[in-house]
Amino acid sequence: MNSIYHSSRINAAAPVEARKALHVNKFLPYSLLLLFALALGGCGQSSGQASGTAAVMDTVQVQATGSALGIPDQARLSFVIVEEGTELGVLKQAVDNTTLTFLEVLDGLQVPRENISSWQLDVSPRYNYRDGEQQFLGYRVSRSVKVQLDDIANFDVIIDQALAADIGRVEQVQFQVADPSPLYAEARADAMAQAWQKARELAEASNRTIARVHEVVEHGAAPAYAERSMALRTRDTATEVGQQQLSVSVSVKFIFQ
Repeated sequence: MNSIYHSSRINAAAPVEARKALHVNKFLPYSLLLLFALALGGCGQSSGQASGTAAVMDTVQVQATGSALGIPDQARLSFVIVEEGTELGVLKQAVDNTTLTFLEVLDGLQVPRENISSWQLDVSPRYNYRDGEQQFLGYRVSRSVKVQLDDIANFDVIIDQALAADIGRVEQVQFQVADPSPLYAEARADAMAQAWQKARELAEASNRTIARVHEVVEHGAAPAYAERSMALRTRDTATEVGQQQLSVSVSVKFIFQ
């Protein structure tokens, strides 16, 4: 051990060049470690910069709305039976009788009972105000009957029968497509086709091309039905159902290349 120790020492009288060489060799390992650490740090920074650059995508987002037309094959109707007078019991009985008559009409037209809903009687007093005084006029008794028609060919017949049964008015009529799924698919495809067309136009205008679709968001669809209110005044006017339009809106993000 002592021989090794003494062999590594340099006498003070040794040449200056030898002492300088020993000093450099002593700190050489630390210098190498420092250079290695700096090299690693530089690599990490370059890698991070490259990763950050790759994360930035060249995109464009467009909105489009597609539509489809369908012929309604179903109708929802809301009838209101109304009686007014001073004898509450008589009014209730009259509304009940009209309701039963109308239910028999619907049964004769083979409208399923599950497609009919009849609400409880609604009774409200009627007043008139004159010279600051309240005058009782009587009662208003009413009932709503809601009907779903799976065969709209019976629509005009039911309206005529309701008029014959002394029902006051149809409060609401709603024509709709029983199964709108095919229309939704058609409208959705139309919306996507329009979105692609818009994206191609933007890409061409900016001298780029479309790589792929990055994201699609559907914003909802408008149902295929129409509502109307009508009074039962005549039997001579036939009802035109026409076509109903369903629409779907989408927001599509495209990636350019």
